[in-house]
Amino acid sequence: MKQKVLIVEDYSPMRQILIDILADYFDLLVAEDGEKALEICENTLPDLIISDIMMPNTNGLALLDSLKSNEFTKDIPLIFITALTELEDKYKGLALGAIDYLYKPFDAKELIFKTQNILKDRENWRSKHEIGLLKQEHKINIADKNAAFVNATKKYISENLSNSELSVKLIATSLDMSLSTFERYFEKYFHETPKVYIRKNRLEKAYLLFKNNYTSVADVAFSVGFNSLSYFCKCFKDQYKVSPSVVINKTTI
Repeated sequence: MKQKVLIVEDYSPMRQILIDILADYFDLLVAEDGEKALEICENTLPDLIISDIMMPNTNGLALLDSLKSNEFTKDIPLIFITALTELEDKYKGLALGAIDYLYKPFDAKELIFKTQNILKDRENWRSKHEIGLLKQEHKINIADKNAAFVNATKKYISENLSNSELSVKLIATSLDMSLSTFERYFEKYFHETPKVYIRKNRLEKAYLLFKNNYTSVADVAFSVGFNSLSYFCKCFKDQYKVSPSVVINKTTI
């Protein structure tokens, strides 16, 4: 499929020359002045515009200014072909955003190559931009899914710490995941095994209960899901380097 190039030229013989040069390479749109060009752009966005500067109604500089002021047309590249040789005129066009200049009389092959190169560069930029957006969207989706997994896991464990039957398989089932997939995800995002994480959270909850004047070690141990009092005391001391009674005594003093 050929790319669309809009030719904007008020002088009929020059307009025909441009058509003859470019017709084999591009799908051409034609306007006699900047006003007509803007009307065309409202209905059909060209991939590139080749425009004269000196034209009746709306000249090339006014056309370019209007294009750059419109969200939908601001990125259309424009090449000026002009008989104006004053640097000041060239600077005005470049300042407005013209991508290139050719002076009349121009070389036909140079025009073709410049047009092709600009369009190729724009296509490469568009492809990279679209790929970048897709990658970013993919990253966001992955980040959302990862956050959902972490939050759902934390919530389920927190709500079920008192259940002595709480297991890795039970958590995986609640999240509708296979055991192997859950364990792989868990270790990736929690950086430890589920069993270690559950035990740490049980002991943290027990510590808070002791700090809030719960003085029965057995009651606290069973309330956070431990079936063995001796095992609870051993785990507590391993984690906090003191026995539950020391925490209780410090709290009640």
